[in-house]
Amino acid sequence: MAPMRGGLVLGFGRGCGVLVVLALAGAGSLHAAPQAVGGAPTEKALLDAFKKSFASADAATREQALTTLGETSRQLPDKGASKKVAQALVLGLKDAELAVGAAALFQLGREREVDTVIAALGECLRLHRAELEGKIRRKDVEARNYVERATVLFRNACRVLANYRDDRSAAILVGLLAKVPPESKDHDLTQRLVSALGPTTLELGTLAAFETAVKRLAGFTLAPEGPAQTLLTALDEAATRLELAPPKGAEATVAGWQAWLEANRARLPAKLGRLTTPPTSDPRQAQDGLPGYGG
Repeated sequence: MAPMRGGLVLGFGRGCGVLVVLALAGAGSLHAAPQAVGGAPTEKALLDAFKKSFASADAATREQALTTLGETSRQLPDKGASKKVAQALVLGLKDAELAVGAAALFQLGREREVDTVIAALGECLRLHRAELEGKIRRKDVEARNYVERATVLFRNACRVLANYRDDRSAAILVGLLAKVPPESKDHDLTQRLVSALGPTTLELGTLAAFETAVKRLAGFTLAPEGPAQTLLTALDEAATRLELAPPKGAEATVAGWQAWLEANRARLPAKLGRLTTPPTSDPRQAQDGLPGYGG
C-alpha cells in the first residue's frame, strides 16, 4: 500500500487487479471509493474518492485529495485531460488555505482541459490581485502571511497560465500587467505583481505583451531592483527567445525599447489562436514552493 500523507491513502490491490482508494475525511472516519476492476482506475472512482476527501474540514486532507486525484488521473486513458477532472482540480484554487491552491496549481500545470483551466486561472489571478492590494498596507501577522504566501501563489498561477498558449491566456496576463498600480513608497505591491506578470506575459511573445511592457516600463523609476529593472530583464529574455536582438548596454533604456518595438512590430504575432489540446510539458518556469507561516 502507498504511504499515507495528509489523510489520504491510495492502495492498489495485488493479485485481484483492483484499485482501492481510501480517504480519511475526518478523524477516525474512513471512506472507500467505488472500486475499478481490470487493474486500472476509472475516472468515476477517482472523482468519487476526491469528492469525499475534499469535503474535509482539514486543509491537509483537501490538499492531499487534490494531489492524489491529479497524480492518479494521469493513469487514465486520457491522462486526466477530461473536463470533469479539470473541474475538480480547479476547486482548490478557491480554497481559503493557500496551500490547497498551490497543490491545485501543481496538478494543473499540463494536460488538463484547456477551457476550464484558463477560465479558473483568470478568476484566481484577479481574486488574489485584489486581495493583495487590500492587505499590502496592513501590518498584522495574518495580512503579512497572506501577502508573502499569495505572492508566490500568484506567480505560480501566472506561470501555469502562460503554459496554456492561447489568446485568452494572453488577454488575461496583458490586462493584469496593464493594471498594475504605480509604485508606492508605502509598499512593494508593484514589484510583487510585475515580477510575476512581466516574465509570463512576455513569454507569450505577442505584440500586445511587448506594447504593454514597454508602456509600463516608461512609467516606473529606474531603480536597481524595482519593477523597471524586472521588465527590462523580461523584455531582454523574451526578445532573445524570439531571436530578435534586444537593445544592449546604453541602448537598453525606455527609449531604446520603444525604438526596438517600432522596428520589430511587424514581426511580433498579434494572435496566438485558441488551444484545442492542452500542453504536454510543464511550464517553462518551475513553480515555487509556498513559504510557511511567519510569526
